[in-house]
Amino acid sequence: MRTLSFALLLLLLGCDPALAEPSLVVITHPSRSAQLSAGELARIYLKKKRFWKDGKPIVPINREAGSTIRDIFERDIFDRVSPDLVGYWNRRYFHGVFPPATLESDEAVKRYVASDPNAVGYIASDDVDDSVHVVYTPD
Repeated sequence: MRTLSFALLLLLLGCDPALAEPSLVVITHPSRSAQLSAGELARIYLKKKRFWKDGKPIVPINREAGSTIRDIFERDIFDRVSPDLVGYWNRRYFHGVFPPATLESDEAVKRYVASDPNAVGYIASDDVDDSVHVVYTPD
């Protein structure tokens, strides 16, 4: 309902709703109930925080470079975009630390996160269902 209201508002203002940015949410497996802050997500996606509180390894999942939702995520969490992070990952690579795995669609991220209790990913809010748990929504 909220999305429909927003689309109607954009139409009334003369904007094309198709051009509006999607709303971002960060998701985990439903067994992970703790909320995450933007700072925690930054540390997770930079692989500076590598383990959940129960000691299990965190598996961060990215969308592909250049996707709108990834640009939104990086702008919100890091206050920068992919080209700025390339140098960071080039330096980390020489220490044996690799960037998060990348999947090509919100549906693929959602399916992966729903199947792996240690995964965390981000998708458009319109794609959320009961198979995942929302742990972060930007202000």
